Amino acid sequence: MQNLRKFSYIILYIFIALLILSTPAAAEFFQGNLTEFVKSEKIISIPIFSPAEKIEIEAGTDTVVSAADKEDISLKAGEIYFISQNDIKKSKETQTAAELKAGWGIQIMASSTEAKAKAFKAEAAAKIEAELIILAEDELFKVVAGFYDQRSEAEKLQQDLEAAGYNGWPRELELAENRNIAKSEAEAVTETEVETETEVETENEAETENEVGAAEDSPPEQEGLILYNQAGEKLKEAYVFEIEGEFKANSKKMQGEFQLGPLADSVLFSYKTEIEELTAHLLQNYFSLAAPSRALKAQAVLYRTSILYQLETQGARLENLNYLKFGSLNPAFKEAAAATKSEVLIRDNEFYYNKDFSLKSINKPKTGTVALAQAEYNYEEIINYYYDRSEIVNLNNLIDSEEKLSARIERGLYLKEIRQMSWSGPRVITVIDYNLDNDRLKLKPVLAQGLVPGREDLADLIKRHKAIAGVNGGYFHYSGRPLGLLYINQELVSEPIHQRSALLIDQDNNISFAQVDWQGELLIGPAEQKIKIDGVNREAKKEEIIVFNYFYGPRMSALDQDHYDVVVRDNKILGVENKAGVKTAIPPDGFIIRFSAQRSDIKNLIPELKNKKITLNYNFSPNLNENKIVHAVGGGPRLLKAGKINITGQEENFQNDILNGRAPRTAVALTKDNHLLLLTIDGRQSDLSVGMSLEELAQTLKGLGAVEAINLDGGGSARMVIRGFTMSNPSEKRLISNGVIVDEKNN
Repeated sequence: MQNLRKFSYIILYIFIALLILSTPAAAEFFQGNLTEFVKSEKIISIPIFSPAEKIEIEAGTDTVVSAADKEDISLKAGEIYFISQNDIKKSKETQTAAELKAGWGIQIMASSTEAKAKAFKAEAAAKIEAELIILAEDELFKVVAGFYDQRSEAEKLQQDLEAAGYNGWPRELELAENRNIAKSEAEAVTETEVETETEVETENEAETENEVGAAEDSPPEQEGLILYNQAGEKLKEAYVFEIEGEFKANSKKMQGEFQLGPLADSVLFSYKTEIEELTAHLLQNYFSLAAPSRALKAQAVLYRTSILYQLETQGARLENLNYLKFGSLNPAFKEAAAATKSEVLIRDNEFYYNKDFSLKSINKPKTGTVALAQAEYNYEEIINYYYDRSEIVNLNNLIDSEEKLSARIERGLYLKEIRQMSWSGPRVITVIDYNLDNDRLKLKPVLAQGLVPGREDLADLIKRHKAIAGVNGGYFHYSGRPLGLLYINQELVSEPIHQRSALLIDQDNNISFAQVDWQGELLIGPAEQKIKIDGVNREAKKEEIIVFNYFYGPRMSALDQDHYDVVVRDNKILGVENKAGVKTAIPPDGFIIRFSAQRSDIKNLIPELKNKKITLNYNFSPNLNENKIVHAVGGGPRLLKAGKINITGQEENFQNDILNGRAPRTAVALTKDNHLLLLTIDGRQSDLSVGMSLEELAQTLKGLGAVEAINLDGGGSARMVIRGFTMSNPSEKRLISNGVIVDEKNN
């Protein structure tokens, strides 16, 4: 399996290399350590003391020490405790240092919590053959792949990791030469996968998770820190300790939440915070409570910009701020920071600290700041007075974007990969740009396994249709039944729900979008008695009438005693089946009407139904027949309409899990010059791509020139495949119900 995967990656590299046209670079807001800070949960660490061999803690009221996956310890008020990496009974000089060897690896993840780093390592071990190491440094837990003598060897691994969906960078590291790794966890997980490969998918996933969990539960060789009581007895070991409450550390009074972590062979005592709280602490340190709110707001923007420079140059551990008194914050300073939340200064598409040296340091406010505020200058005017031609922007609106790949797939069909860095994290965008004026190609939805319900891998679905490329389509039930409109070759596979937005394709391959509603009805006999239809190719609920056609398969599910099947062929009723257990055959040129025995209006007609003419009408709004629509696939919500952002999530009755937050996404859009964009956004992978909100997705599509757009199914379903290769980085392996493919017209 591994050799086959490697061979596939080699072919993929060749495919991309042949197609690359250009990879223009772009300027960056997020550089150096700032990028790593954004990727690792944006937690700032401020050392309170210089690293020491041990930290003395005098417990106060409600002092609690905690560590990941371990029980909390409440320290007794007034008693003395020590935290150290070493046996406090031995002198530092008698300790034997481990022999270290310098080398190169690829850092693929950083987190402020040990548990997340462990979980990431366990997941990566199933896909990465190289040695995986967790390093505790700079108050972060960093996952590094490989350990090589030469940088060039690590760079070769970097290419393999990128092909497997892991975005990392080479870095130097020192490791103990005698670290005795008999077998890597990657090898162990790989063996588990081989043994369970023939199992059912859900069982396979569960077994693999259990194996990984068992491996991670084993204690590490080096815990890091040790908590001792005054008698020198060990109370707890952990990589990192959190301490909370009122207490003294090395005789200095503390209040709040602090962290103790290993640094070399010492202990680093730090305050953990985030950028908005640190901004408020700086305001509290330099201003009196009598300062006008306008002055506080102006300075909050300046401090926030200065903090970014510290993060860029120092990383998440900020030195020289231990003069701040952490703990309680006055509401006035918190409110000033909150009122300007995420606002910073830029100029000429870079942070203003690149233009003005004073913002590279965290300084006292300029003398006239308060005076200007008292003279009724608002905070924007105060900033403009001192910082000429600056611009106040929200960090969340700053995006570094680079087109990493632009490739021709076929005449009129192009692939683009765009890598972005934003304040929310990295984003990977993959786009198929299809020129609809190309008459050699066509767009259409396809159904997994050709049946309802059915699920299929997108790559297999595309291969079965001999298509060029495609993405996942609309929403579906876990069984594989489509949820919403699916209309293929003018046959209804699944009915619309909640008037949700859909992609419509007419007989000339013209594309449009609309919110689609429908009403289905049966006209029976010469009197054309009307009976309302409730759905298509799905289970009949209480008193519902459901139509089943050949997309459901050759036979119905077994009848129970509470339902009847009316068999229709060539618009004529052949008969009625009511025997429990029978799996009624579905005519290829007809359909089945399944209805509840409680529906007396149709049940009373049974004796006279046979041989009667019956007409099945689907009344769509907009009218699909009049518009010569041959294919349609439902999704939603709407994202763009007439060139403007128009997100119709509430109107289309979507739940919060789709409407809110960032997630992997798939979307389809139309540009003004008649190009169709099939787009996927990778997500739920903090070091590679965090996904997008619907608003961000709409903004991205608009930036790509789209004027009309809808969202499709996302999450674990979001995926793009071209010529058999997955070009996106799905957050999970998921079989889907339907897809949207680009095909040659003669197929």
